[in-house]
Amino acid sequence: MWEQKQLGIVKEVVNTTVVVLLDREITNMTKKIGDRIYYIGQIGSYVLIPIGAIYIIGMVSAIKKEETREDGVSFVRYLMTVTLVGTIRKGKYETGVSVMPTVDMVVYLLEDKDIKSIFAAYQQYNFSVGQLSLFENERAYLDPNKFFGKHLAVLGSSGSGKSYSVASILQKVAQFADTHIVLLDLHNEYRQAFPETGQYCEIASLELPFWLMNAEEMLEMFVEPSDENASIQGAVLQDLIYAAKKAKNPTLADVLTIDSPVAYDLKEIRSKLHFMDTEKVTSAVGMKEGAYFGKFSRLLIRLDNKMNDPRYAFMFQPNICVETESVVPLFMTLFGLASKARITIWDMSGVPSDVVKTISALIARATFDFNFWNPQRHDLPILLVFEEAHNYLSTSGDGSKAARRTVERIAKEGRKYGVSCMIVSQRPSDISETILSQCNNFIILRLLNPTDQSYIRRLVPDSFSGLDSVVPLLRQGEAIIIGDAIPIPQRVQIDFPQPTPHSTDVKFFDKWKQSGKKTDITDVMEHWWNQKRS
Repeated sequence: MWEQKQLGIVKEVVNTTVVVLLDREITNMTKKIGDRIYYIGQIGSYVLIPIGAIYIIGMVSAIKKEETREDGVSFVRYLMTVTLVGTIRKGKYETGVSVMPTVDMVVYLLEDKDIKSIFAAYQQYNFSVGQLSLFENERAYLDPNKFFGKHLAVLGSSGSGKSYSVASILQKVAQFADTHIVLLDLHNEYRQAFPETGQYCEIASLELPFWLMNAEEMLEMFVEPSDENASIQGAVLQDLIYAAKKAKNPTLADVLTIDSPVAYDLKEIRSKLHFMDTEKVTSAVGMKEGAYFGKFSRLLIRLDNKMNDPRYAFMFQPNICVETESVVPLFMTLFGLASKARITIWDMSGVPSDVVKTISALIARATFDFNFWNPQRHDLPILLVFEEAHNYLSTSGDGSKAARRTVERIAKEGRKYGVSCMIVSQRPSDISETILSQCNNFIILRLLNPTDQSYIRRLVPDSFSGLDSVVPLLRQGEAIIIGDAIPIPQRVQIDFPQPTPHSTDVKFFDKWKQSGKKTDITDVMEHWWNQKRS
């Protein structure tokens, strides 16, 4: 039976990659075993190399043919590049390779029945995200503890099926009573995907008070880095905030820090800044400008703009969250503890783009700090889902520093405190490498941009080599899954979510062909004027 499966011999070994010289008899790249015809050399298919009592598993990453001559006769031989991904030892599959094959070792085809033991390595968890693309009736089983607990990235171009994939994966865990997921939804896509298990929160109609911001977030919002007085503004603003927090919370005065999430009076701080900005003092020659005269003018303008802008009312004009104790029901809502929701969807579609970064930083950092100080943090593991992450976790631009640094800290330390990340993006090359490099698992959907493809190639394990050529060809909702939550890199058709998120593309041609409901311009303007999306 082994003879029927033989493909060729190892010709070359370089690190974790081997080159296999296929047998001369293989000319049509197929092999029949029993009633089944197997196609040889398909990218992403698997082979087996016995070494004593263990079996090395390799994944085909490239194949080419070359002409050769022997005894004066020309013929074609095939060379197959194989990336080594795992080992079968005593009937059990293990990720990684501890013993390397050598030249002239025999390489065999891996039959469907042989590979079942590999794909079933994590079957005991009964958690599957989809169907294996290259094997009929085989599911892709994952270790959900590693999948959700060690940071996850879902990457793919627009239209590749990111929203569907994210919704499908989250729906599988939203059914559990103690699931806690916080999703930052920039385009209001996910509300309809979780009608029973989700909690929808429109930030514009929910109070997220300014006093939850730490010093870094506050400075990012109010101090313009290019201002020649930026360092003075930052130092004085922090001093005033710290003093205001202590004055408002006398029982906590001895333990408070500048970053403590306690209420204080921002209007009072504004008045003090205005006083210092316009102060004149008496001198021997008459009145002269004070030490801070004119140094806070731009800071006061930015402060007034935010405090008086109705778009920022949820932050700077709170009616409920005015006392320190009001943070308790706020966190109850944030983590779904008040309504027993499994996933809290924060609709950021109505939030001004210039504050999205600060709000993202605030929610992420507040979640991390909450579990950092939570003695029972292991009883409240929280998954943070960052949709369209390239918009606020970018490596460029001063406006994204607070959000990027917060998520970088979560990426590096979050697992110790029960906080994990799911990074979702169509432009991974724009995202901080520190964040993506801490992700242990990747769901890579169709990526068309060469820069993004090259960026991903640098971040993921060597076992991704070869599969990168398949990424531009993936179907919608089909992905390469790679990481320590899955036995070997696998090409998977992600299950279709039920119900689906609201992310269906507009069918331009079909709509243009038919006469439908006419647009009411007055109605649109009323929505625009009143800042209503639906």
